Amino acid sequence: VFPAKNHIVVVNDNGEVWAHPVAHGSIGGAFQLPGPAVAVHGVPPKFVTLDKHHSRILVINASGEVWAHDLDFNSHHTGNAYHVQGPAVGHAAHDLEIYATKNGLAVRNSNGEIWVHHYVNRNAYGGASKMNSPAIAVHGTPSRYVFKSHRRFIVVNTAGEVWAHQRTAGWDHGGNFAGAYKASNDAVAVGGVPAKAVVPWKNYILVINQAGEVWAHTLH
Repeated sequence: VFPAKNHIVVVNDNGEVWAHPVAHGSIGGAFQLPGPAVAVHGVPPKFVTLDKHHSRILVINASGEVWAHDLDFNSHHTGNAYHVQGPAVGHAAHDLEIYATKNGLAVRNSNGEIWVHHYVNRNAYGGASKMNSPAIAVHGTPSRYVFKSHRRFIVVNTAGEVWAHQRTAGWDHGGNFAGAYKASNDAVAVGGVPAKAVVPWKNYILVINQAGEVWAHTLH
C-alpha cells in the first residue's frame, strides 16, 4: 500500500495494481490500473516503492537492479517494466528499506544510516552518498513502521509512539536530518482491529486495518 498524490495505490500478491482516489477527507472506491504484473516475474523483488514524483512504481530486486512501471491515473493503466540504470541499490543484507525521493533513491540500513542515490535523469541514477544525520529507528523502543513523509522521516514504534526526524538541508551536498521529536500524541496502530498497513498521507498517518477501515492520525 502506497500513498500517491491523490490516490492510495495497492499492489496485490498477483501483481495487480489498484487505486483509491482520496479527496476532502474521504476515500473513493477502488479501480484497477490494468497492465503487466508488478514484482511477480524475473529476479525476486526485495523492495517495492512508489515514486510519486514521477508517477511510477519502482521494483528493486535481490540483485539491486531498479525496474519501473509508469502509472497513468487518467487512462487507468500500468506500463511495461523498464530498467532504471545505475549501480546496485539496497542489495546488502543490512539494507532495510528504500524510499523514493524527488531527486533519487534513499536507502536506510540497520545502523540507521541514510544513503542516497541521485537521479542523473529520469532513467538513470548515480552512486551512493551518505547523509549526515543521527541514527534513525535504531535506539529506544523498537520501531514497527518507518517511512518518509515530505521533509521528514516518521518512526512508529511498537508502543504506538510517533517520532520524526526533520530534514534540515537538501538530499544532496551534505544534506541531513535533525534529532528525533515526538510528532503525535496518539498511540498509532496498537489497539482495536489489527493494522494491515500504515502509510503517510500529507500531514496524517493512515492506518488501514484488517477490516479495510482507514483511520487517520494528525501529525504535528
